[in-house]
Amino acid sequence: MNTNLFAKATQIVKECDAVQLGLIDDEGYPSVSTVSPIKTENIFEIYSTTNIGANKEKRLRKNSKASICFCSNGSNITLVGEAELCTDQETKSRCWLDWFKDHYQGGETDPDYVVIKFTTKRVSLWIDNESAEFTIEELMKVQSYCGTLCDWCPYIESHGCKGCFTLKGKQFWGDCPLALCCIEKGYKHCGECPEMPCAELTDFSCGDHEHCDKPVGSRILVCKAWASK
Repeated sequence: MNTNLFAKATQIVKECDAVQLGLIDDEGYPSVSTVSPIKTENIFEIYSTTNIGANKEKRLRKNSKASICFCSNGSNITLVGEAELCTDQETKSRCWLDWFKDHYQGGETDPDYVVIKFTTKRVSLWIDNESAEFTIEELMKVQSYCGTLCDWCPYIESHGCKGCFTLKGKQFWGDCPLALCCIEKGYKHCGECPEMPCAELTDFSCGDHEHCDKPVGSRILVCKAWASK
């Protein structure tokens, strides 16, 4: 797993307009159906809808274990976690889309309209001929100042890098201005800084030199994720 792969996965889940939702049926078998994700922003939480009395609603009341699969141009992202039924009006209103009116004549207050909130526990993905498996807990562990996922970095083995926390910003390639800035200001990572993304982080993450993020902004996405928890 690396920072760029996380950003690519984020792009895919935001762009998919149909996903496969797997739930456990009454006989203990996985039952898969296609659903439309609602306003997906990341791999951590996925929202969709169902009706009161529908099979998905009945199954979730008995077993919250679930899985969601995103597919796009040969790439695959499988999320495993738990799903819950949300009937509170705040969630229903926040997730409401105009085209839902075709299914729920009573609008966002329709009693048959239920939101499914899926929370990811672990991830398995295949993107651009790269594979990775990890838990959300592993991903959300702060591993660097700049958002690089150092625990999975190949430089640990190839260059003997011990990471910027251990090295205090004195990396094998030279002094890291982002690490030194965080140390000076007392931040655990750049996501804690009110100026994030500053010009320095933007240059590291969105520039066009060899070691910049591809896609651009990958480290910024990781810092935002760390800051949100």
